[in-house]
Amino acid sequence: MDREIHAKIPAAERLFLEAEQFEEENDFRNAFKCLLAGAQLGDSGSQLNLGNFYASGKGTKKSLEKAAYWYKKAYKNGYSTAALNLAIDRRNEGNVRSAVIWFKKAIARSDGEACIELAKIYKTRKGGRNAAANLLRRALRLNRDCISEAGREEAEFLLNEIGNGTKPRRRGKAKRASTPRA
Repeated sequence: MDREIHAKIPAAERLFLEAEQFEEENDFRNAFKCLLAGAQLGDSGSQLNLGNFYASGKGTKKSLEKAAYWYKKAYKNGYSTAALNLAIDRRNEGNVRSAVIWFKKAIARSDGEACIELAKIYKTRKGGRNAAANLLRRALRLNRDCISEAGREEAEFLLNEIGNGTKPRRRGKAKRASTPRA
């Protein structure tokens, strides 16, 4: 990185960028170290991705407790994706009550993927199909910044299933989202 440009980038942002570079080189241990330093300086993107590293055990020992800590920090700093990731972890642990709470927090910040994941929970509950359909319609109304194209396709698929009264096929579990930097 050019020295003049390097000096103008805040330390936390620089650490995030260095972490991305290490991750591209499959040097997860050093990527983790950069994310930890950036997260401790308050960079919310580093906090989110550090949560991902802890949740998956990439570059460090797996710890869902530490992942939750960093997801909560990132969420407080404005990342709805952190709430989504925490909700997914809680659901995968079998803590559906906590998952629903965190999906709702992500939805409150217009996270379309969270609408889909919560709809999946609701549609399995007795009398939950209407709530699921409403969430899926809400996801489809969101702009492209709030829902991925794959998420939009999945929402349409699930809404069609609910509308037709067909039994849903098994779909894969949602993956954790990362924060790309421009």
